[in-house]
Formats: sequence, structure tokens, C-alpha cells
Amino acid sequence: MNAAPAGRRLLGLEGCDQWVRGSHTRTTVDGASGLVGLHWEVDDVVAPVSSPPDAVATRGLAFDRFCRGYRGRDGNVERTLLGTTRRGVDYARVAEPVVLFADTEPVVVGGGFGPADPPSRDPLRDPAGLAVDADDRLVVSQRGRRRLVVVDLWSRRVVHTVDVTTPEDPEREPWGIAARGTELYVVTRGPAGLLRLTARGEPRAELLPVPLAPDAAPDGAPWPVPAPWEPARVTVPADGEPVVLFTDPGGEGLLVMAGRPAVRVGPATDLATDGTGAVVVAPAAGGPAMQRFVPRPGLLLPAAPLDAAGYDGGGIAATTDGRIAFTTAAGLRLAVGGRMTYAAEGRVVSYRLDSGRYGNRWGRLFLAANVPTGTDLRCSVRTSDDEDETAIAAQPADPAGCTPYRPEVTPPLPPPRLDVDVPLVVGAVGPRALGPVAWWRPDADDCLTTFEGYPTSAPGRYAWVSIRLTGNTRATPLVGSVRMEAEAHTLMRRLPRLYSADATQESFLHRYLALFDGQLFDVDQRSLLRDLLVDPASTPEEALDWLASFLGLVLDDRWPEGARRQLISEAATLFRRRGTVGALSRYLELYLGVVPVIVEHYRLRGMAAVTDPDTAASAPWFRSALGYGFRVGWPLGQPDPAAAPTTVTTRDALSERYAHRFSVIVPRLLDAEQEAVVRLVLARERPAHTTYELCTLDSGMRAGSSMHLGLTSVVGASGGFTPAVLGEAALDHGRVLGTAQRGGVVEAARAGRTEVG
Repeated sequence: MNAAPAGRRLLGLEGCDQWVRGSHTRTTVDGASGLVGLHWEVDDVVAPVSSPPDAVATRGLAFDRFCRGYRGRDGNVERTLLGTTRRGVDYARVAEPVVLFADTEPVVVGGGFGPADPPSRDPLRDPAGLAVDADDRLVVSQRGRRRLVVVDLWSRRVVHTVDVTTPEDPEREPWGIAARGTELYVVTRGPAGLLRLTARGEPRAELLPVPLAPDAAPDGAPWPVPAPWEPARVTVPADGEPVVLFTDPGGEGLLVMAGRPAVRVGPATDLATDGTGAVVVAPAAGGPAMQRFVPRPGLLLPAAPLDAAGYDGGGIAATTDGRIAFTTAAGLRLAVGGRMTYAAEGRVVSYRLDSGRYGNRWGRLFLAANVPTGTDLRCSVRTSDDEDETAIAAQPADPAGCTPYRPEVTPPLPPPRLDVDVPLVVGAVGPRALGPVAWWRPDADDCLTTFEGYPTSAPGRYAWVSIRLTGNTRATPLVGSVRMEAEAHTLMRRLPRLYSADATQESFLHRYLALFDGQLFDVDQRSLLRDLLVDPASTPEEALDWLASFLGLVLDDRWPEGARRQLISEAATLFRRRGTVGALSRYLELYLGVVPVIVEHYRLRGMAAVTDPDTAASAPWFRSALGYGFRVGWPLGQPDPAAAPTTVTTRDALSERYAHRFSVIVPRLLDAEQEAVVRLVLARERPAHTTYELCTLDSGMRAGSSMHLGLTSVVGASGGFTPAVLGEAALDHGRVLGTAQRGGVVEAARAGRTEVG
């Protein structure tokens, strides 16, 4: 986040790589967020859990793209809808979990694609782990049966099973399982290994090695880690190698990733990757906190932990929004920041900032920081024109979230004569009134505020910034970036020399005038960037109504901000097409975020045409013909008896039924407010002589009545199997008779348009 408007050169530090190059005293750098805070230690508090399960009885947890959580439990799978988790979850409104497979109905393994196993009422007995791939396939690893079970989440049928045993390893059992896209990674025991496969195929023959550094394994041996360590869980970061959690008989954990030393993590039960890319390790049931590690080249670096209060050992997983959810006796819960004890105070010193000009007077100082109640930030700046040969000893952050890239090019730290002891860092900073940049606002979920200060340092080419962080042991200030203007204001040059004759007086007057110069400079920058006000993408939210008035457009505050901005941008085009199907569809798409289907009723008239009112009664109405006018519900070439009572006999009756009428099908559920907005749009933008009916997803569809291929029907997800080749494929093992390599996906395929039967 920029800390000052453009126009004056800024120098500073931002991001993990730059912060760890400084000198730290009781401070830490978070590798995932790049924020600097006070050193922390996890509170050693164990939360009691009723009836904690055995450590090896972890059943697993997984989420699909609709943020529905799947939890293995009691020989079955429970499904819980959490919905969006970006801003938390109202647990009081979360519905009770639904059992995915009814015990009263036998489940046929095979799903009709090939030879099926005998009907079974417990197809998911003894689940050891769950994963959901990109094709909405729920994959369950079963220790007892030594196989993987692939479940289609839309039909809730077991469509495929994968046997992980081989003639050489008949006792191999699958344990943890993780998905990245369509690929699945499975860790096995007896022997220990890591398999890679897809939900539509067999495991690849080779094992994917996860070698350890020679001095990292418990006894110096490479993969697989020898007894008593056994692989238990696996996770795969979005752009990294698999991370495997090993456990010993006592439940102690060992975290292993290719090319990095193994890390002991204490009692552990599960593994997941959050939205920041950090690997999260779940403790034993009732454990104090979930540990987080950021994968970096050659290292797994610790990061701020997450609270695990109430965790029952059932499993953890990342939601669609990247939050970590975990199982408790009361249902699924979201992990929050862990309970930690922070140092009372700490300090971070920047490396040298070079203005490139001797005798330079530096300008304002900006910090992007979060200062909770009870905490404080102070800054000091030291300057010099000399290049000293000595510098203070660099002290690393604890923990450091990353290692610097090419540390040998880091500018020097301050010399000892310019170092500022922790209690002497006293310069105050205050919140910046006009925000970070002219006309811009920070994101709604941005936790950082821009603070502004005026250094009292003497002129000099080089500058070092010292920041003191003070906390109350329960909270810490966080610093995201520090920036300083390389050039100060020039107002002193416009005053008589009398005012700068005395050094003390000149220093005070310079800082005093900086208050006014900063305000005037910011206002001037706003004036120079005033063209941003007439751009729908950049104008402040409070100016949207003003900008829309230029086009005679009245905005509805119930629309999301992004939709209102886009509506202003497209208003001129929509006005030219007003009253057309395309314009009406676009209006609704901007608000709803999905493309509605608008069906004009004249398209549903069938093949019959009334040319003579005297003979219309004898004409077969609603005939079906392949390729045009096809209608589900009656044999081809025969009149539909259901249409007989309403046979149209005159042109007026035909017009009354079909002319100037249309239906709007919205492929999503609408609440009362959304439906009111949609009806208001339809009332304002449709032609005045037309009437309509609104159909939403919960209205349902019926073959022969309200389901019309290519108009109102969406094809659901198919099996996604590949074509079978005679002599090379066995049915029900990754192959199905047919030609399509990938089936249609819900919300992406429409019969008659993008998919064929």
C-alpha cells in the first residue's frame, strides 16, 4: 500500500524479504503476511474436550467449491453447509449436518458404469481421510478395505473404487489424502509411500519420493522415514511439493517436505494448507494451538499460530475462502488467531536508505500499521553524510518468516554511533487524515492504517529508521511498511534568511511549515488526479451517485459497489439497447453475478401455425420434430392430448397466449430483497407493453412443461470418464462407453448450446 501521493520519491521497507534484512530486538516477521510484530510465545493452555478420540482415529475433513464441509464419522459422511467464511460464520444459522448416505438404502459400488460389488450398507467403513477434487468428486480412503472410494457429490453414488494394494504389497493401507486440482495424493502404510492418481484412474506405478536432508531424519536415513515414524497425513500447497506429516506410536509429529529439513511439531493429528500458502498442523484433541509453517526455499519457517479451542481430533481443512475449519463436538468451527503472550516491547532497525544527495533534508515519514488499544508505535530517524566502515550487528527476527534473497546485497545497518536504544525511540506518529493515496481508499478487509510523522533528524544523504513497538503482552502493533519522502518541502527558501539563521529556530520552523505543506501538497495531488473522479473504476464510493447523475442514472443502494461501478461504465451502451433481451439480461447479470435465461414465449409455440381460423381446430397442435420444436413429453408425430382442452383456434387467442410475454429464469436462489431488486429492474427496463414471469432455482423444472432443452435446462456434472479402447481398458476402472472425454459441469454447460447428449 503506497503511503503518500505520487510526486515525491519514497524510500522504505515493505514485505518479508526486506524486513528480515533489518536488525530485530524481540520482534518477529510473519512470512505469510509480511507484517512485523512483537515476539510471541504460544500459551501452554490445553482446552478440555469431551470424549476425545484416539489420535489414530482421525476421520478427515474436506470442503467443496460451494464451501460445504464433508466429515467422516461413524462409518458415514456428514455434510455441513458453511457458506462464505471470509468474514466469519454465524454458527447459530448453520444448519444441522446431513448424512450423505442413508443407512436404509444399500449403495451399489460402480454407479452403473461397470460390474458392481454386491449391495452394501456401509461402503465407507473405517474412513481414514477425505478429499474433494476440482470435478466435485469426494474421495475417501478406507484403511480396513485398503482402497479409495470415489463418490459423485451430485448423484451421491460411488462411481469408482481404487485398490491400493499390489501383489508385492498386499497389506498396503491408504491413510491421509489431499487434492490439488484433479490430482490426488495419498500416503500409505505397509509399506510407507506416497501415491499420485486422479479420481478417474489408477495409482501411478511409481512412488513420489520425499527425500530428507542427510541430517534431518531422526536417524539420518532418507525416505521413507524408518520406524517408529509412519506417514499419517498429507497436504499440497498450490504451487509447491507435497508436505507429509509423520507420527510415532505416541502421536508425536514430524513435518517433512522435499528439500527441507524435517520439523518436529509435537502431538499432531492432521494437516492442511490455508489461503496464504502456510501449512497448518492440527494438535492432538484439546491441544493448545495449531502451528503454521511457511514453505520457503530450503526451510519450513514458523508463522503465527491459530487457536484450536474445542478441537476434538476429527480433522482440519481449508474452506473455499482459505480459512481453516476444524471439527468440534458442537460442529465445524473456524480457526482464529492463537492465544499468545507477546513481548512488552521490541525494536526493528531498517537498513540504509540512500537519497543520492549529500546534505539532503528528508521529508515526511509514513507507516502502514495496525495499532490496537493498549499498544503503541514510536519512530526515530538518524541521518549521515558519511559512509562508515562499521555497523551494528544484525539481529534476526524471531521467528523470521523468510530468508532474504541474495543477503550479500543488503545495504548496511547504522553505525554504532547512530544506533538508537529501544527506550530512546520516542518520535510519535499520528493517523493520516487523507488516507494512503489521493482519491483512493484501502480495501474493506485491510487491517492497516496509514500513520504520518515528521522526523527531527539533521540533513544527510543516508537515513536509518528505528521503530519501537510496545504492547500489553496480550496484543501487539503490526507494521506493514515504512516509507519516507526523499525530498522535504522548500517553503524555507521562500522566507527571509533571518528565519533560518539559528539552527534550532530553523529546525522548528521547518517542521512547523511541514504541517501546512503536507496538507497543501496532498490537496494539489488530488487536483492533479481529479480525472479519477470521472472514472467509474476509481472514483470514491461516495461519488458514485454524483457520477451516475451525469448520465441521468439513479443508482440503487441495494446493488453491490462493484455492480454499481460497472453499471455506470456500461450505461450508455445499455441505454442504446434499452428494451431488448440482451440489455435486460445484462442488467440482471450485473446485479446477480450470473447470466439469467430470458425465454420469449413465442419460441414455445411449437410447429403449428394458425393460417385459417376455420381449419385451426383440426390442425395437430404441438407436434414434435427432431432438430426444431423438439418437446419432451409426447411421441413424435402425434398430437398431445394435454393440449386439446386449450387448443388455440384464432389468431387473437394465439396472440393472447404467446405475444409480448417472456419468462426470466435465474439460476440461483433469491432472498426477498434480491427478488425485489430484480422485479424493479424488470419493471423499469422491459418494454411497457410486455408481461413476464420470474422463475428462480427453487421453482424447479418438469419435463414436458417447464423444462426446455437449450432454453431453461442446465446439464449437471457428468462422470468425466475417458473413452474406452477395446483391449486396453476395463469398464468401471477409469473408462465408460462413449466419446466425450469430459462431461458438462453445472453452471458451465447448457444443453443444445455447449453440450450434446
